[in-house]
Amino acid sequence: MKEPRPFYSEFAWAYDLLIDRPVQKECASIVAWLVERGVVPGSTLVDAGCGTGRYAIELNRRGYRVRGIDRSADLIEEATRSAGSRSPQLSFEVGDILKLPRSNDDGVICRGVLNDVIEDDDRQSVFAAFARTLRDGGVLILDVREWDATAERKDREPLFRKRVDTARGRLTFTSVTELDPPTRRLLVRETHTLEADGRERSWDYEFVMRCWTQAEVESILHMNGFESIVYFGAYDPAIGRGETDRLVAVASRCTTGSRKDSRVSL
Repeated sequence: MKEPRPFYSEFAWAYDLLIDRPVQKECASIVAWLVERGVVPGSTLVDAGCGTGRYAIELNRRGYRVRGIDRSADLIEEATRSAGSRSPQLSFEVGDILKLPRSNDDGVICRGVLNDVIEDDDRQSVFAAFARTLRDGGVLILDVREWDATAERKDREPLFRKRVDTARGRLTFTSVTELDPPTRRLLVRETHTLEADGRERSWDYEFVMRCWTQAEVESILHMNGFESIVYFGAYDPAIGRGETDRLVAVASRCTTGSRKDSRVSL
């Protein structure tokens, strides 16, 4: 079995330092999309692939009951630490989002995770899991890397590097991406280098991500009983589809009576 990605294990403590996100602004958009579809504060949400929990914590602060799930015990530990005793309506647990139980939740949020789902069967399974955990009319909000725009950007800018000073020393994160166009995959080499007490240590890791097309996302959503699908280029309604290399989708789970008519073949 392959060793866990350092980003999600040894360096879970540094994840939020290296990946800076406008969490409050993006959660404002998420809440607006949820409310538009009747999922108001007080409703239950699943943050599928919650990472360090910062989105779950912010959505809970805005009034939602949130359950965060992630495969990484280290990330869940960071999320639990960040949440503290904030609210009994916020919880985190180690789990596999491909195996979400039937739980009649009002919404599912899945950010930055689906590109790590490589195989076709697993891609089908994760969307089936989203449908299974949602009530009729429940809302799914997700994002993926869109292949054409991602390939264009990574061909132009294959190298990403960020350096931060932390309580544990100076940390440099480097990522180099190669493209595999026939499979729409990204071949990624990452290095974490920590300088502390006059010593330097490095952790190297290689892995694969697989991008998506809008047609693939739309087909698999319909196949699993989702309708009323809208797309954006970011967690910002002012940024349209195609303006970035991300594809954000908002969809509703069909009611029982309409589900059969919504399905299409891949």
